[in-house]
Amino acid sequence: MKKFLFIIALILVGFLSGYLLLTFIILSGKTEVPDLKGKDIVQANQILREKGLHIRIDGHEYSDSPVGTIFKQEPPAGIRVKSGREIGVVISKGMRFAFLPDVTGIPYEEAERKLKEIGIPIEKVIYINSEVYPELTVIAQRPEPDEGGQSIKLLVSKKQKEEQN
Repeated sequence: MKKFLFIIALILVGFLSGYLLLTFIILSGKTEVPDLKGKDIVQANQILREKGLHIRIDGHEYSDSPVGTIFKQEPPAGIRVKSGREIGVVISKGMRFAFLPDVTGIPYEEAERKLKEIGIPIEKVIYINSEVYPELTVIAQRPEPDEGGQSIKLLVSKKQKEEQN
């Protein structure tokens, strides 16, 4: 009977050690994917490198997240993956406004106020001489009203140089 119990104990120890060894082999070299959302690309890269993972930029898209931050990742946070694996991220281009008002033909100050009221930032203002438009009038905008965008660029008339006689 002792021999039988010894054999059973030996078999159980064998199964247990095999299970533990297999678990150790399978889990070794795996790490949990960190949450990269809201991080910029430099921060995300540093976090992944510390975990033995690599970053892969899968694109840039408009989102509610701040410009330049990660708002999507694959695989998602919390999944265990093999060390050395690439984690794909999508970087935010900021919000995209579906509607941009038409501010051409109006004074620059009025256009600026109108855009500020609805939260559309003016990215750039270019002043050019114009004999057709009054001083400080918006001549053109980019993008056009029907195109939408995340900011706007304006072309504004400036005062004509007076001719010297």
